[in-house]
Amino acid sequence: MHSTTWIELSSEALRHNASIVRQLAPKAAILAMVKANGYGHGASWVAEHLKNTVNGFAVARPCEARLLRAANPRARILLLGTLLDSDILLECATLNLDVVVHDLATAKRLAHTPLPRPIAAWLKLNIGMNRLGMSATEFNEAHKLLCATAHVSTVQHMSHFSDAEDIDPSLSQQQSQKLLTLSNSLGEYPISMANSAAIIAHPDTHHDWVRPGIMLYGDDPTQRLSGAQALKPVMNFKARVIAVRDVAEAEGVGYNRRWRAKTAARIATVAAGYADGYPRNAPDGTPVLVNGQRASVAGRVSMDLMTIDVSHLPTTAIGDEVSLWGEGLPAAEVGKHCGTISYELFTRITERVDRFYR
Repeated sequence: MHSTTWIELSSEALRHNASIVRQLAPKAAILAMVKANGYGHGASWVAEHLKNTVNGFAVARPCEARLLRAANPRARILLLGTLLDSDILLECATLNLDVVVHDLATAKRLAHTPLPRPIAAWLKLNIGMNRLGMSATEFNEAHKLLCATAHVSTVQHMSHFSDAEDIDPSLSQQQSQKLLTLSNSLGEYPISMANSAAIIAHPDTHHDWVRPGIMLYGDDPTQRLSGAQALKPVMNFKARVIAVRDVAEAEGVGYNRRWRAKTAARIATVAAGYADGYPRNAPDGTPVLVNGQRASVAGRVSMDLMTIDVSHLPTTAIGDEVSLWGEGLPAAEVGKHCGTISYELFTRITERVDRFYR
């Protein structure tokens, strides 16, 4: 028997999802997003199982890059947009990391910082997200500057869509054209635009590098894939029932007795709470699976425990397995009830939750 609260991580599901990326973008190199500890799945574990399938990995923080490089001495690793002072640039060169250059000041710093080896630079254009990325004028200047310095080995062009999952493709097409037009005016350079949603919904944006993130972990942000191409959940978040009790009509359950029994009810207490990563704001009615059958949250989630209504499941007993999300219950569905997304649910799993890799 597992601990009272745990996650199971499926290498078969991970490899299946990566194979779907390869099917959808057969001509593009794949840069797998493993930032935030592989979206909560374990960056080194993800990299180990995908190293023969993908062409590189991307992280968002220098500390993530250090850990990934230690476990993967020869992998191509891209450090996404962050602050790159001279010390970090020196470390990136030492660790043989690619870097995203998202502003002109960083491009100038890279061009003038002595390095032990040249760095591969990915220049980022702002095409509408208005989060990171240069204007066309800044991008043009940064490109010419970095192409002229011995501190840069290669230059790639990249951007990031703001609405790639939108059923209307027109905005993404407009954003794509901004980078294509500018990049083509500068010559022939590798281009990277497509995130998970664009990999699925906008094949014309695949170009040289695709950057799958959430789809590797089993969530289809477009809800378009089906049949053999349906993605598989990599993470299964589970816990066990540790108490079962009957409550009378009108009795309340949990802090502030938010949930009130409309009739006599049966309540199971589950060993999972917000200290494990389950959302505290999960409303009554948020689905769970008890031995594969649907039940729902009843009462406020607390630090270590949650309560669910199992009135319709009379055989529910102490020790029964409860799936909080995973096979049969997509994390995206739970996220929708909680006003969030699967990305946040995955990355909120805490260290005290046992992990079982298969």
